[in-house]
Amino acid sequence: MRVPYPVLKQAVSSHFQGLGLAPDQAEAFTEVILEAELEGNLGHGLTRIAQYTAQLQAGGLNPRPQMRLERTKPGVAVLHADGAPGPVAGLFAVQALAPMAREQGSAALAVRGAGHSGVLSAYVGRLAQEGLVALAFANTPPAIAPGPVLGTNPIALGAPAEPQPVIIDTSISVVARGKIIAAAKKGEPIPPGWALDKEGQPTTDAQAALEGSLLPIGEGKGFALAVLVEVLAGALAGDVLSPELPLPWMPPEQAAKPGLLLLAFDPAAFGTGYGGRVAQLIEALKAAGGRIPGARRAALREKALTEGVEVNATLQAELGKLGLHLQGGGTR
Repeated sequence: MRVPYPVLKQAVSSHFQGLGLAPDQAEAFTEVILEAELEGNLGHGLTRIAQYTAQLQAGGLNPRPQMRLERTKPGVAVLHADGAPGPVAGLFAVQALAPMAREQGSAALAVRGAGHSGVLSAYVGRLAQEGLVALAFANTPPAIAPGPVLGTNPIALGAPAEPQPVIIDTSISVVARGKIIAAAKKGEPIPPGWALDKEGQPTTDAQAALEGSLLPIGEGKGFALAVLVEVLAGALAGDVLSPELPLPWMPPEQAAKPGLLLLAFDPAAFGTGYGGRVAQLIEALKAAGGRIPGARRAALREKALTEGVEVNATLQAELGKLGLHLQGGGTR
């Protein structure tokens, strides 16, 4: 079934309002979840609503957070999120960071005490739309081998460009754990080379992978990148390291509260010529047959906005159990 985006957005936002969120925060939460769904990042989209719902119901997430922004230096701020859902805190942080970066030329904002932030592309993409070059780093619950000790620890870039920003959003594991969660819910196998079971043996069983560990990209190089993100997002921006973060889908339904570090740079502060150089880079990539990061996301988003968001029967049933009913392109 394909559901028109406005209908789906209204239904999901109403669901979160029913769980106690203020309308503007429910809308922010919904925007980030649906952005992931529209852009094909299904592991961070609608399939996460059940997890978020359980966390809100059990107190793992705070539906009425009193977030506090602390300006510690002219170009540095810390957002104390008070247990807010990650997307709520993340979009609040974007709105605070953009004017700081334009004023100072560059700025950094740390988010502490929020839940899982979802797709980092949602934050760097909005900053890029504001004309800023942005970076984001987040630490996550233990996931990658060896151990697991470190999380999949994603890194993201948003860079202003035409016709749309260059967007990179990637975890340091071979695949994001969200994709394995989605496969486990469907009872589908995962490809070889993605994960190890709890005995450290290769597996194609999604549930065994969740109980075991994921493989890092580039072996030791990927592991080193995970350490880099851990230092920036966990030790510097956050107050909890990956080894200490609870697995959010394990009972009791807790919200892991990782660190999130956002950096933004005003290209104009570095002189002229940024736009031309980025355009030159894009043309060189096209000439070499390379894919421009962010182009596929933009195409999928445009298709979903035009044709509606596809919701399969399994997901419809799961959402229905939460009281979020979708039928015939509408809600009931």
